[in-house]
Amino acid sequence: MKLLSYVILCIAAMNSYVSTAQVNLEFNAINEYAFNTREALNLVAVNGHPKAFTVFINGRITDQSGAQVAEFKSSEIVLNTGSTIITPMTASLTDIRYFNQDIAEIENRTGTYPSGNYTICVWLQCVTQDCNGLGQDAAGMEQAKCTQVHIENPTPLLLATPGNDEQIDETRPMFTWIPPSPVAGSASLNYTMILVEIMQGQNTADALALNRPLMEMEGIVNPALMFPSDLPELERGKEYAWQVEAFVGRTSIAKSEQWKFKVKKDTLDLKKIPKDISFIEIAGQTGTSQFYAVGVFKLRHVTRLQSGFINLEVKDKSGKVIKLNENRFKIEPGDNRLVLDLEGSMNFSHGQHYTLSGSLLTGDPFIMRFIYINPKLLSND
Repeated sequence: MKLLSYVILCIAAMNSYVSTAQVNLEFNAINEYAFNTREALNLVAVNGHPKAFTVFINGRITDQSGAQVAEFKSSEIVLNTGSTIITPMTASLTDIRYFNQDIAEIENRTGTYPSGNYTICVWLQCVTQDCNGLGQDAAGMEQAKCTQVHIENPTPLLLATPGNDEQIDETRPMFTWIPPSPVAGSASLNYTMILVEIMQGQNTADALALNRPLMEMEGIVNPALMFPSDLPELERGKEYAWQVEAFVGRTSIAKSEQWKFKVKKDTLDLKKIPKDISFIEIAGQTGTSQFYAVGVFKLRHVTRLQSGFINLEVKDKSGKVIKLNENRFKIEPGDNRLVLDLEGSMNFSHGQHYTLSGSLLTGDPFIMRFIYINPKLLSND
């Protein structure tokens, strides 16, 4: 009796296996350079049943961390006896639910997912409860059919300035890059930029991977960044590495190459510096020009506004504020001449770089960079 029961159980198990094994799904070639959710419908279905029946294809896509990106359901698909080739042209998706809205926007704008590794899993569901008379388990599969895809977008993020291996004069340079296309039009597009010093014996990759960032800015909305005025300026004679990464929302879509540049050493020629430097006009914007201050810094500001005061601040290259004998000046309508006594403060070093900043009466900020020249050294030259 026990033997008969065991045989019956084995036969039942074999019948169950035959039923679930009579439908097989395999992935066809998937375009990894233009992948979107519809590409998950590139399949071959083999129907081992004696007649056709109608199914839905359900599926999900996860990213390389295992986080769910999307769930989807296809339109009705007839599985004829034998092989049925399914493509995004012969079937459509009637229901897509995105769990990652950044990827949803990227796909909508570019027609493809961002670069990365993804896993696609699909399974079948009969349209009717009895699977066209074949029984409710006719479309059964032992487990979801899964495949992995590695996606590489053909539109890179390109660095522009400073150029790779370039030697520059500016200690507070402007960084620019070219956005990845066509996602460049997204309102959610933003960038992260990192800048490090390259130590002796290091290459660019080692420096970016190991060194403490001198600057690491997130949420940059434009493909350009002026060196922040609140950070110490770069040091002359030193080499630096930088890299930019693009995001839509919080989803990374592209990373630039790793570039390096060097700030030129000082070449201060006292013979070329005039002993009497004229007044320099204050501009109502951030400037990159560099001036000389021989003992004093002579400034000029022409305005038609009512009287008011402007406060000036000077910092050294490390960002430390230098105390001035006078830093508050009254401005009258017309031509104003301001003279900052640098020599009298005893806080300035010959040939060193400094930054002067303040705000005009309009509220517009300005930054002026200058090299302090000891007038005694200049006169003895």
